[in-house]
This record gives sequence, structure tokens and C-alpha cells, in this order.
Amino acid sequence: MRSEKRYDAIVVGAGIAGISTAYWLKEAGQKVLLVDKKGLLAGASGAAGAFLSPRLGKGGDLQKITNEAYLFALGFYAKAVPEGFFQKGLVRIPKDEGDAEKFATYKKHLDLPYRWCEAEDLPFIAPDFMRYGAFCFDHSAFVDPMTVAKKLISGIDTVWGVDAKPERRGGHWYIGNCSAKNIVLATGADKLPVEIPYITIGGLWGERVDVESSAEIPVTLHQKLSVSANIDGIVRIGATHVRNDPRSEIERVNRLIVDAIALVPDLRDQRIVRIYAGHRSSVSDHFPIVGAVADTEAAKVQLKTPPKSLKPESDAIPYLPGCYIVGGFGGRGFVFGPLMGRMAAEKIVNGADVDIRLSSDRYLLRYLRNRR
Repeated sequence: MRSEKRYDAIVVGAGIAGISTAYWLKEAGQKVLLVDKKGLLAGASGAAGAFLSPRLGKGGDLQKITNEAYLFALGFYAKAVPEGFFQKGLVRIPKDEGDAEKFATYKKHLDLPYRWCEAEDLPFIAPDFMRYGAFCFDHSAFVDPMTVAKKLISGIDTVWGVDAKPERRGGHWYIGNCSAKNIVLATGADKLPVEIPYITIGGLWGERVDVESSAEIPVTLHQKLSVSANIDGIVRIGATHVRNDPRSEIERVNRLIVDAIALVPDLRDQRIVRIYAGHRSSVSDHFPIVGAVADTEAAKVQLKTPPKSLKPESDAIPYLPGCYIVGGFGGRGFVFGPLMGRMAAEKIVNGADVDIRLSSDRYLLRYLRNRR
């Protein structure tokens, strides 16, 4: 019989959500095990463009939370993984005239520094794309996913090739011969390994292609697609958002390249280096999910149909002992990862309340109130 290996926390899922949470748990002095059924960044995080860009909008909660996470991520990666951090700025270009009208509205709700750019400021972009102007964010950046991942898991035990089926026994969570007081579910768009009937995490398929090119692209571009600044002859082009798309992957990738060349004509010399693909996790309200996992059956009995006055993070909510979840980052995993990972770790280690707009409890309360 194999000897039991004990940890303070087991994190299931080695995408940016799981990696970030494991990192902050380790920083808090926890002994952490990170497990994944495929390997490091084997899903959507490995296929991400990993662009760190602000959210435009009309000042709502999602914009505020995203941009708080964005600023946190910029500082975090610059300090923790400078070798994988590329602060080249970002140009955000309207897709059409209607989008340009929205951009004019967004200006008054932006609390981040920006410049307004015209075609003459960015001569490497096809002039027709710049007919409405563009937001320029000099503070924006992108990261190299694998460089970030390898640095953040330094000093953390890892096990790959494990299709985790957690079991709760004797006050601990077990995966194989490994046990921990706490378990964190960070499985992205994959099926959750613990049944949580009140949370549905969907998947949005996407591809990114890296090309070799001599094109001088000093800044990252976002329009219908994203084109990264050229770093050592490599440009990232992404990403598709696939829902019921009848085209093949190679057809979608070819379309990306065609659209990228239309945006930056000097990319005509490109040569495909590698294609990445994966399912991004998504939830119905687009806010990340962080928090403790409720005991659904106990909640049905104790809370019945909760009153509107009952808010997430209430002491009245019964929880599964030592079970937590973090995810639902959509296409902004590397923006949300560092801050949400820290928030999850503070919840686990110190019992800190999560922002109620992000708390997993919000889905429990909706579930209980909508039952018939």
C-alpha cells in the first residue's frame, strides 16, 4: 500500500486559474499539490494570446472589476515573471462606424490613461482600419503563458495525467494517495470533479496562431482579431470564438491570417510556427467565480427559498468542508488569474470574504430562488 502524502491544499487544474491560486497558497506558507489530467497549460490557458488589456464600457461593475484585475496583473507579472512580460502597449481599433460611436461613449467612463491615435500615428496599419481613430493604452502588455506558468509553480508539487475524482474521508480530501484539508476546483471548461448543481461552466472554443515574420509591429492591436507586437520575429494572431461554426480549424486559422494581413500588410511574409487551441471557460454573467462551494442539499433544507436580503458570503450558507472553486474567466484568464488567485487563497487561508459580485454564492442563491 502506497504511503499517504499530506498537503494543506490540492489544486485541481493547471490552467492560469489553478496556477495562480496555487502560487498564492504557497506564498501564504501552504504545502500545495497541483494536479491536472493532461499537464501544465494543456487547455485554453496554453492557447491564450495572454493579452493584458483594459475593458471598455459604460462604467459598470464588470468593467470596474476587470480593470482592477488588469492593473493588478500588470504589476504582478512585471515583478514575478519579468522574463515573460512584454509591455508594448495596445491599440484598440473600432470594428465599424457603430463601434466607433460606442468608443466615443466609452471615453468618459475610462479611468485609465490613454491616448487617441489617428492613422498617421500608426503607419504600419492599413489606413482604412484607422479611419475612425483608436484608443492607445501605453501601459498594456502581454505575457508568454508557459514562461509564466513554469515560474509560478516553482516549489509546488505537481502530478500530471490524473483524472481527479476527489473523495472526502475523515476530514480530508483525497485524490489517490494524496490528501489535503482543502481542495480547489480550477478545471476551466472541463466537467467539475465535484458535483455542484448550481454552477454551470460552459466552454468557448478558440484558436491562436503564432507566425514568424519580419513585420515591424511595435504595439499589440485589437480589432476583429488580435495581433501582438513582434517579439524576436514572432507575432501572435488570435483568436477565434467558435460557437456552431461549420468551418474547420484550418479554415478558421487561415481566416485569422488573412484578416491579420489586411490589418498589417507587412505580415504577408508570415510563416506559421504553431497553432494553439482550447476551450475557454465561460459563465452566464461573465464575472469570474471565486469562493467556497456550498452544500447544496443542506442549503435546500436550511435556506429553502432565500429572501433577497440574504447576500453571498453570508454565515447562514452551509458549505462543503474545505471545498473551493475559482474560474469562469472567459477570454481574460491572464488578466483575472493573479487577483482572483490571491482572493481565493485569502478565502482559504484566512477565511476572508470574497467580493459578493464574484462569490460563487451568487449562483447558489439564484438556483434556490429559481427552483420550482
